[in-house]
Amino acid sequence: MKDMNFIKGLYEEGLVEQHLDEDALDRIRGRRVERLSKQRRVALYGYLVGLENAMKATKFVELAEEGKSVPSTFVEGYMPIIEMVEDIVNSGTAYIQQLKLLHKRAKNKS
Repeated sequence: MKDMNFIKGLYEEGLVEQHLDEDALDRIRGRRVERLSKQRRVALYGYLVGLENAMKATKFVELAEEGKSVPSTFVEGYMPIIEMVEDIVNSGTAYIQQLKLLHKRAKNKS
């Protein structure tokens, strides 16, 4: 919030010649929240793939969701998750059902 007050102060003191509108502040806040959200997402992926692969794993997901081809570097970052799912599939239907239930619970949480 200090960043916002600093920016607003620049406008109020006339040090910046642009007109400050509330929409501009909302856009700045939105980008800040988005950046924090992305940092949190990277940190959470770190629990699954290790910190060294967390950024690669998030990029893998972004590209895949956009329907773009994924470079092998990002596939390598996501590989621990793929291996985890493969282990569950190879363990049989009981484990697959548990994964599906966990997924359902996670979807209801968010």
